[in-house]
Amino acid sequence: DAIEALATEKSVQLTWHFDDEKGAPPDLAALLGGKGATSHYYCCGPTPMLDAFEKSCEQLGYANAHIERFAAVHVEAPSATQTCVVQCAKSGKSVEVPPGKSILDSLIDAGLTPDHSCKEGVCGACETAVLEGEVDHHDGILTKIERASNKTMMICVSRCKGERLVLDI
Repeated sequence: DAIEALATEKSVQLTWHFDDEKGAPPDLAALLGGKGATSHYYCCGPTPMLDAFEKSCEQLGYANAHIERFAAVHVEAPSATQTCVVQCAKSGKSVEVPPGKSILDSLIDAGLTPDHSCKEGVCGACETAVLEGEVDHHDGILTKIERASNKTMMICVSRCKGERLVLDI
């Protein structure tokens, strides 16, 4: 009721779909089709459904597809073979991140207190602005466009592609 009231108050078109009421997985292309490329689309649920949702949005040319996962997607990422240096713009600290250790854990070990929660790349609490350097993304939150922009990263799971990152910490 609260979501419907908010949608009405903000003049936002809201469409609900519940699998248990329909009896079958939704035809996502039909459900999402014709809504507009500038709209924002949100989906939460199990991995197969989210994968289908993202694929449908991509096929429809919808760049504003947002998802929330119940658990991290474990993609086999190439393990880092070199130490990366993270320069923290606000604190002025430089922190070495060795292979096999997350940026988040390295920052915490260096005495910093970055925001974080799940440590799995699904909650977004550790999202940090990237000021310089290239990111190797491994989160389950950012869209392809957001990853390509290289403006933010989830420091709990993502790494540095090069030798140095400058973060807004």
